[in-house]
Amino acid sequence: MGCCSSKPNGGDSPGRRQPLVDRGRYANGHSPHGVELFDEPEDFFDCLDTLEDGGFDALGTPRESMSASPRASTSAPADFLELSPQEQVASVVKEGGVPFELCGYAWSQGRHTDRMQQLLAATKDRVAREKGVDRADAKARARAALKNDTSSGTEDVAAQAKSLMGTLKMGQDISRFELPATFLTPFSAIQATEDILTIISGTERDIDAWRSMSDTGVGTVQRFLRIMQLYIDMESVRAEEGTSGGTRSSFPLPSMKKPINSVLGETHRVRVGEIELLAEQVSHHPPITCWELEHDGAGVRMTGNLAPKPVFHGTSVQIALRGTLMIELEATGEVYSASIPDLHIRFFGLGGSYNETVGKVRFERVDPGTTGDNRKLWADLHFKPRGNAGWKSKANRMEGCVYEASPSHKGGCGAGGGTGYGYLENFGHVDEATKLAAAKWCARPPVGATTLGDARIVMTLKGHWNDTLYADGDPSKPFWHAARRRRQMPIAQTVPLDLETESHIVWGDLIRAIVKKDWKKANAAKKRLEVAQRRLMKEIKEGRKEWHPRLFRLGAHPNRGPLAGLYTTKENVRTDPPPADPLWHELIAKEVFTDL
Repeated sequence: MGCCSSKPNGGDSPGRRQPLVDRGRYANGHSPHGVELFDEPEDFFDCLDTLEDGGFDALGTPRESMSASPRASTSAPADFLELSPQEQVASVVKEGGVPFELCGYAWSQGRHTDRMQQLLAATKDRVAREKGVDRADAKARARAALKNDTSSGTEDVAAQAKSLMGTLKMGQDISRFELPATFLTPFSAIQATEDILTIISGTERDIDAWRSMSDTGVGTVQRFLRIMQLYIDMESVRAEEGTSGGTRSSFPLPSMKKPINSVLGETHRVRVGEIELLAEQVSHHPPITCWELEHDGAGVRMTGNLAPKPVFHGTSVQIALRGTLMIELEATGEVYSASIPDLHIRFFGLGGSYNETVGKVRFERVDPGTTGDNRKLWADLHFKPRGNAGWKSKANRMEGCVYEASPSHKGGCGAGGGTGYGYLENFGHVDEATKLAAAKWCARPPVGATTLGDARIVMTLKGHWNDTLYADGDPSKPFWHAARRRRQMPIAQTVPLDLETESHIVWGDLIRAIVKKDWKKANAAKKRLEVAQRRLMKEIKEGRKEWHPRLFRLGAHPNRGPLAGLYTTKENVRTDPPPADPLWHELIAKEVFTDL
């Protein structure tokens, strides 16, 4: 039952391209909608049975809303407990998943949290039966242990932070540093990948706007610029106070808080209408989170790899996200890539505490597909920091430059055209020759220049990435506006691949404890999973276990330059996902799914 091997996903061989969409994969499921809460589990199931896909538009927005009703029981129905694990998952998938309002906080939406608690309770019941444990006795022992726990149960984050800072060194990588639960947000790193759904389904862009991004009727440069605008949209949601269009991340990072570190093998699947996001934690050290999204209606596939590395700088933490993004267009076969800017978290300063996106990134077309236009196109973008003072007036500034060059262009003079080293080092294989050929980042051309070396300057950009960017520094030439938030948010569904590795379930007790500010229980839930993961990692490190990602594979596109080392999904994982590794169940599930 290990992670299944699969055939290459079409690779880069000519004449054979893997279809970006599978038109039939939702045939057995529903897309429930509405915002009501439920009094009894039977009401929940009955309501879901009446909801069909016809209640949604192409972006997953419900065409009508429903009124609220009382909260549901968090106990799993008896008939559900009698099902096998596979039958339980199939039942949830048939329901359409666990619905929640997109762009809201899923951990605070009763309908979603109650159903997840039901699924968590069912998993605990199954594990208890498997281990021969009486759950009532186990609960009593757990309550007694927490009662006798002498650790602090308060949320004095400032005092704890002051104590922790005394143990850290400047420039220290704190990715392995274990923080108390009081420093954690009620979501894991893998859940935060849902931000891409905020842009695609939570803004006023309609389906025609998305289809226009791969329009073969427009020129290559114009299409490049449209895709780059999408990339800026994706980054804009991370603006601390949201964008001028009212759009912001659904996963805020308050001062002194960080997401839960995802555990190796953790998975997450979310659907909004015909759009599906699939994610997995493929590595523990270094931590690597992979996600892939398919937008059937627009014919777009997006893949992201993130390997965050937080570094302590005294009054701040700089999180080098070390991310790579790939965008594939079905209509043209073109492939675009981009690096991901860093996150800077400032604890103290003249401007107070704040978070900001900073860094120099490259966005480029790495494969011309079937267009026949082999010109090299790229853009260097600079997300500028506030500076040492941290004044708010300096927030969210951006400068950039867009280039084009002939197919024979080899780089230099600040232009790489396919050999940008800045993120190639993240997941690719970098040798000295590549470093020498790679570009300098964000070279600023002289004012009024039309070329830089042998590359032509298409346009320069300047402005604020949470509001408006202007072409060539001209206020009369707006290039990009922040996407406006939709008035009525669509309903998304968490669709677990199984009832153990799904992020909302594996971290269910910790998330619930954080929300309730029950810090003793939160620390107990956090510690037991960390101990279980260390057992798994020991098996891997000492050679008794060889670990392979369940959904993703490495290096499927060796001819795509900076994307050669990217993790992408295995073949058929959406229609026929492989089972979880049995060792994950033995070493993690049996330890985690116990009562606190």
